[in-house]
Amino acid sequence: MMFTFSILSLAIVAHQNNYVRPILTEETLLDIQNGRHVLQEMTVDTFIPNDTKILHDERIIIITGPNYSGKSIYIKQVALIVFLSHIGSFVPADAATVGLTDRIFCATGSKLMTAEQSTFMIDLHQVGLMLRQATSRSLCLLDEFGKGTLTEDGIGLLGGTVNYFVACDDPPKVLLSTHLTELFNDGCLPKSEKVNFFTMSLLRPDNNSTDIKDIVFLYRYISMTFLHHVTASQHILPLATGATLGGNAHPSLKSEAGRFKRED
Repeated sequence: MMFTFSILSLAIVAHQNNYVRPILTEETLLDIQNGRHVLQEMTVDTFIPNDTKILHDERIIIITGPNYSGKSIYIKQVALIVFLSHIGSFVPADAATVGLTDRIFCATGSKLMTAEQSTFMIDLHQVGLMLRQATSRSLCLLDEFGKGTLTEDGIGLLGGTVNYFVACDDPPKVLLSTHLTELFNDGCLPKSEKVNFFTMSLLRPDNNSTDIKDIVFLYRYISMTFLHHVTASQHILPLATGATLGGNAHPSLKSEAGRFKRED
């Protein structure tokens, strides 16, 4: 009886939200057209869908962008679509072709109230599992991995993780979001066709206003076909001051941000 209720629940949700039947394939690819987050789209008036295309090459996706731009929602929606495909459900997308996946690994800063470990330690454990157990049929999510420690240590951990996956003959599908733009400095990441760079788009006014009210988030996942010393510092400070500090940033915050920018 419980199995029947589960199937009925999936069917009702799929019908009410215009889900489509995914195509499962033995190929190690992932092709989603206008994918949506199964839960997030129910909480907002308008949800911006995004495509996902991971073929045999460029299997390591690195996503940058400011706070609130939709990076975390995007990588989680991809994982949810892959998961739903494997339990026999229709999925929130216009079309989806999903390669058979053996495991979904997540290092997304999840907090476990019963765990006697910090969020960073939990992420370290999850990444360790990825490195030891992920196969070419696995999907690995890393959301801001490395932010829970010193910046230089975080860059080293994240860069080392990416380098490990690049060195694999047949790496898993990896979706990685990060604020650690120092990762893009020369010598930190290997030049490889396995790695592709994306960002979440936004619009800023012509006068370069730092008021968060003037910044328009487009929530669009777009390719960075040319990457040259990417920096998000121009976005982070205005977003922090506008969304968290009510626009009244302490002078030391602006001073430190300026110092790091000059050092870059």
